[in-house]
Amino acid sequence: MKGNELDFFEFGKRICLEIGLPIQLKLEGVAFPLQSVLVGMEIDEYLIIKIPVQFANIKHKLFPGIDIVVRYLYQGIVFGFQTKLIEIISKPVKLLFLEYPRIIEHHELRSHKRAQSIFPATIRIKDKTNNGAIIDVSKNGCRCHMLSSRSEHLPPVQIDDEISIMCKFPGVEGDHEVLGKIRNIKKSRNELIVGIEFLKLELEIHDLISQYIYAVEEFAPSALK
Repeated sequence: MKGNELDFFEFGKRICLEIGLPIQLKLEGVAFPLQSVLVGMEIDEYLIIKIPVQFANIKHKLFPGIDIVVRYLYQGIVFGFQTKLIEIISKPVKLLFLEYPRIIEHHELRSHKRAQSIFPATIRIKDKTNNGAIIDVSKNGCRCHMLSSRSEHLPPVQIDDEISIMCKFPGVEGDHEVLGKIRNIKKSRNELIVGIEFLKLELEIHDLISQYIYAVEEFAPSALK
């Protein structure tokens, strides 16, 4: 966790963690990240999390005193800290107790950082609707790709045109509408790519995009430009 700022938390100060927040754990000797959820805490004493979903594969690696790196996304900021496992309990439910962190690292996802994607979308510009895809995304905008066909012609576009994108985002049920303005245009005879600045982005979608960018940054850094 190099190059990030350090926050030193004073006695009694609550960290930026909410009950039900997804968190990621890293253990020495385990090649893949573990997914869990925060279920409780005693300030300045301990954190309580669910048994990781991959527990059956790594239970031999979990024992009191082992070092654990915790990372999570909160309001567009990636937080991380080192802790130790205090204890595992099995009843009434399986839970992990972790030491309460004293030092937290954080960095905000840069708004210009983009993650490659292929999200099928229905794109409406003025009164014209086309099928297309979101081919990359950032916290502030995205690029949409459309192709012409015998049954579907490319829409006429101009800078500052308003655009509506109906898309099914990973991890969210149903289609969601995203509104934006066209900021740049790349057009050929059979292809149109428009760069879009988001307008009035729903908090749920904003957080989802931030999580997606962080996941790509963490596990496929070469995909970020």
